[in-house]
Amino acid sequence: MTLTPTAPQTAEPDDAKRGEKWCPTWQPHHHTALPLVTVVVTPHDEPHYMRLAFAASTPPHGRITVHPTPLAGTGAYLAHDLIRALGKHLPVPDEAHPLPAWTNNSDRSWRIAASWFIALGITHTTVCRAHRLSKPQWEHLLALSALTGTRLTLLCNGPLPRPTAALLDTIPHRVLDTTRAATTHWNPPSGPPESDNHPWWQHTTAFPPRDAELWFRLPPQPREPLTLTFIPGSEPTGITPPLPVPGPHQDPCHPHTAQIAARIHTRVAHPVHAACVALRALTGYSSQQIKSLHERSGNGLAEMPAWAQPLLNAARHLTHLQGHPDAPNVLSTPSWEHPEIEQALRACRLLATPPDRHRTAPVTTGTRRANRSMLRARVL
Repeated sequence: MTLTPTAPQTAEPDDAKRGEKWCPTWQPHHHTALPLVTVVVTPHDEPHYMRLAFAASTPPHGRITVHPTPLAGTGAYLAHDLIRALGKHLPVPDEAHPLPAWTNNSDRSWRIAASWFIALGITHTTVCRAHRLSKPQWEHLLALSALTGTRLTLLCNGPLPRPTAALLDTIPHRVLDTTRAATTHWNPPSGPPESDNHPWWQHTTAFPPRDAELWFRLPPQPREPLTLTFIPGSEPTGITPPLPVPGPHQDPCHPHTAQIAARIHTRVAHPVHAACVALRALTGYSSQQIKSLHERSGNGLAEMPAWAQPLLNAARHLTHLQGHPDAPNVLSTPSWEHPEIEQALRACRLLATPPDRHRTAPVTTGTRRANRSMLRARVL
């Protein structure tokens, strides 16, 4: 084992500045909080190291292992791999519903990955076959580590390219090159999970959705989102069973609630979209109604149940990383993202219930002629 420290850095990190977008760029002289990076070297690609790396993946304890997509290139692909390692999945595109726009944007994808890392308390990240990653991808990982505090372990199953080796010399790191040292490093933790978010984000459900999977109807859409607590609405009729509207203190293990929570946590990768889907499942609000929250006094977000709190927390972190730490409504989305939320609803097998358009006719007494006679009598 070798240890290579670097001189302490004194510059203020750019990430600490309020109101600025976080970008996954590595600038050594502007980062101060980079945790020690561990590099595990296996020049002969021994399979035992891969088994150790994947055995160390215990998400409830804040530890994940990532196997990057082979030959995926640079850009957003590695960020997508990190998101999948957290149990989140990007939507499956088809002719009617292409991939959301954010998936093709590298910076937005890395911000989404970072917001999940912070919200879910990821403290250790192992990246397998890191020797195949480019220098920019290593820099993205270093920027993520400096921002979130996650400790990077880079498993190199072959020799490092010269640019990557030169980058490694500029950061604090240690090299493990024996099985014993790697086993000690990846020793899985014991005891209860450190994060309070377990088991809410640890649900697993089929992805892509099965064709015969049960669909649920959302609660009826209210005319205006004026309530601050969840109020059960009338159950819509139809073949598709209605989604029970849970109160703030309802048992989260209710079969319907557990299914919906599992689908949202697994099938919606964008934190804001996931939180919007959860809020729509709880209240029946439309995306436009959610966008209008906080525009009037007393018209704020309702208190979310425990299973939805990690989604809302991740949405808050994403809003902060986008440069809007003081946004009054973190779930406000532009109109061009509403189709993406609808796509997420379909992925979770949730059907919107049309709003109740029934209006009670005004009550009148007497005929028009009788009313005119009464008015004349009052004038006289």
